[in-house]
Amino acid sequence: MKKAAGFTLIELLLVLVLIGIGTSLAIVAVDRLAGRTEERRWLDRTEQELRRLRNKAVLGGVPVEAALDFGHGTIAVREKSVLELPNHYRFRPAAESASAETSLSSDRLALIFYPDGTLQEASFTMVTPTGLRQEYHLEKVSGRITSFHVSATP
Repeated sequence: MKKAAGFTLIELLLVLVLIGIGTSLAIVAVDRLAGRTEERRWLDRTEQELRRLRNKAVLGGVPVEAALDFGHGTIAVREKSVLELPNHYRFRPAAESASAETSLSSDRLALIFYPDGTLQEASFTMVTPTGLRQEYHLEKVSGRITSFHVSATP
């Protein structure tokens, strides 16, 4: 009796199931990567907007006053929004930014950029949908705008 060469139906189905599982895992990994890339884009965009406001003050020769609104997730100049965070992204006060001189009210933070490159000292945190926390510091004398990863919330 000769044995038939080839694969059985069970073997073919098993291979198809394994390919399907592998493909679904790859899709999930790519989706997570795209989400992290989107978060990184908004973190970078926030820092770029702060630098743009400082440069506008230096190049224009006049102070630029902006307000960061914690409740609405916006940075605005003269009530005109220059940065608006998407849903599920939030600005939060940093522990150091609680001083009375930097706050307009409990849900807003004054950001003042001067023509000589200095600025009003301020700190705040951005929280992303996955819980990534990025803290931003605006240094008074040097005019430096720095940001660093704080932690991910559970």
